[in-house]
Amino acid sequence: MKKLIIIFVIIISTLLANGQISIGLSGGSTLSTMSVNLRDLSTFRIKPVLGYNFNLIADYKINSNLSLHSGLSISQKGFKHSLRYLYSPEIDSTAEMTSKLNYLEIPIYLQFNTNLNQISFFYGMGPYFSYGFRGLITTNIAGRNNASYTDEIKWSKNRDYLKSDLVKEYGYTDIKRFDFGVGNLVGLKYKHITLAVSYQYSLQNIMWEYYNDEKMSNSSLSLSVGYLFK
Repeated sequence: MKKLIIIFVIIISTLLANGQISIGLSGGSTLSTMSVNLRDLSTFRIKPVLGYNFNLIADYKINSNLSLHSGLSISQKGFKHSLRYLYSPEIDSTAEMTSKLNYLEIPIYLQFNTNLNQISFFYGMGPYFSYGFRGLITTNIAGRNNASYTDEIKWSKNRDYLKSDLVKEYGYTDIKRFDFGVGNLVGLKYKHITLAVSYQYSLQNIMWEYYNDEKMSNSSLSLSVGYLFK
């Protein structure tokens, strides 16, 4: 991933020197969740979680209506997972697990631009690549024994000692560091100001399979406001 970032910076610097690219900054919020395939879905409820995004925008103009949209982003994704489990008819407990995953991302979108007087409409789509650098999962248990645990994402297949037996049982801290998928981008530009909505769907099973038929993959909806320099 470091080599990819270095190559990206070199390419951007070359295009900037030739006046072929515009750069900008944007930031906003991200609503994300997981597409989850587990063996026992009858006791699970997956809910979205709110995160953030910060973006360095790089827009390479191919012609007046077509450009290549890329950049470097920090994006927080994750999900909330509510679990109800019974030890016996007399003991009914619930647990809520909140996962927050921080990624460094590079999108590569082919973008179509349409000028409408002073306002430009744009739409882009293409692949993106992510590198997980920090993550936490918080477990709050209510019922038999009230408890709260916070575990760090391991980004590996090693199963170390964890505070929460539920997290250990379902393997939520053993997540693959690399992710990739497809995304699209739609928005408006007025002079230097941009407003964009982006949706990303992962094609990667990020769970180190605790059972071979279990899968987890990211999906996120982002809203961002930016400023594009000439």
